[in-house]
Amino acid sequence: MYFRLNLNLKLIQYNLIFNKFVSRLEGNEMVRTFIILILMLYSCSGTGVDPNPEPSDPRARPSFRFDAARNHFLLKPWNYDTPENSQKNYPLVIFLHGMGGAGDISYLNFLGYDKDDGVDDTVALGFQKRYPAFVLVPQTNGEWDNSKLIEEGEFIKKTYRVDTKRIYLIGYSMGGSGSYSFANAWYDYNQHLFAGIIRLVGQSQTVVRDSIAKRTAIWLHVGLLDLPLRVNVVRSAYNFLKDYNTGAVETVKDTTVSGYPAKIYTLTIDKDERIKMTEYGNAGHGILNVPFRDNHSIDWLFRHTL
Repeated sequence: MYFRLNLNLKLIQYNLIFNKFVSRLEGNEMVRTFIILILMLYSCSGTGVDPNPEPSDPRARPSFRFDAARNHFLLKPWNYDTPENSQKNYPLVIFLHGMGGAGDISYLNFLGYDKDDGVDDTVALGFQKRYPAFVLVPQTNGEWDNSKLIEEGEFIKKTYRVDTKRIYLIGYSMGGSGSYSFANAWYDYNQHLFAGIIRLVGQSQTVVRDSIAKRTAIWLHVGLLDLPLRVNVVRSAYNFLKDYNTGAVETVKDTTVSGYPAKIYTLTIDKDERIKMTEYGNAGHGILNVPFRDNHSIDWLFRHTL
């Protein structure tokens, strides 16, 4: 539904933009249609969205399953087990929760969680259709243990058909700090690289390995009413990436995100908006869902690959 709507909107947009140009080609309606279709396909290829989505049988819709032995929740991609997809690899998203967040994933509708109440959550449904992917949500009652996280990541890679060039990491609060620690530890273990990281606050960890700083897309988020320590940590993390990528072009944009005034800093490298930081005015620590109230952040994440 979301994909068809987006395509229809893009079709209208491209018709308006190029109508004057192609109208000069009298009798060449086929040329105009061809130009519009090419632009639509190009747009889809830049968002990480499958330009040819598969039919999704509601009866076969997957849901998160808890593995008590491994202490994690896992969502499989829609249509993963169909015979026609037996050779297809899928992206993997790993989400690290904050302190005290174990056992509850009800807030993760932006990653496909839907309550089992007979009513579809449109955000969750949209994610599952738009981004067929594994979503792994490890659990901990204390601090994150990198050795266990690496073990879980390697287990998922070996057990399922994972596209190893499209493994993503999202972390909030303790998981925000943990995202950097985990990324560094996994790289040290076997040179694993995430294609993209979305880090939401965190009060430690500002440095990543050189290869991560060079190749991994990273988007940092912080509310300016959070503790000054956390704000400074996120800014230091951004400045580290800025200092490392000396050839990047920086732009700054004042905007509004989910009702909050926001300032977005972007470092563009080889025409790719690879490094970003968003500071939210009038927001404190509880910004977990703020960046995901539309598809922009997830689109940005999924369009990156190694």
